[in-house]
Amino acid sequence: MKISKVLNNNVVITTDQSQNEIIVMGRGIAFKKKVGDDISSEAIDKVYRLENQTILSQFQELLADLPLEYLELSNEIIEYARRELSSPINDSIYISLTDHMHCAIERSKKGMTVKNVLLWDIKRFFPDEYQIGCKTVEKIKEHYGIQLPDDEAGFIALHLVNAQTENGDKEMWLN
Repeated sequence: MKISKVLNNNVVITTDQSQNEIIVMGRGIAFKKKVGDDISSEAIDKVYRLENQTILSQFQELLADLPLEYLELSNEIIEYARRELSSPINDSIYISLTDHMHCAIERSKKGMTVKNVLLWDIKRFFPDEYQIGCKTVEKIKEHYGIQLPDDEAGFIALHLVNAQTENGDKEMWLN
């Protein structure tokens, strides 16, 4: 595979065998590389195939600005949520959840908190999603040593609720 665009040291845009644009991730995959250079398939950890150009642009922007660890944690949580929840989850969750986790961590580092006025209702009406939100808060503490408040578990639950679709249409998928 040849690099079409370098987003950061860990993420590049390339094309698959059918010449469809894909985003590939791997630690140091683009280190000292430029457009046109080859990348080894052994260096690839994840492949994202995007059909919707709007989602593609948003995903590229997000990946260019965030450390790889945020997306890895987000992937872990999303895979867990897909196993635990009965409704399909739209893949746009990769953007919204990853961005939310990053913002929540950055706010916490600055000593800022946001009150979730819907927390009681979220716990009551979306208990499965809220439990996944709690698991996400635990994982953030494990990975980053930052304890987020329960309010953030509620916000994460809302991201999961919003990403659940009745028809299961997918705009992006992960290999």
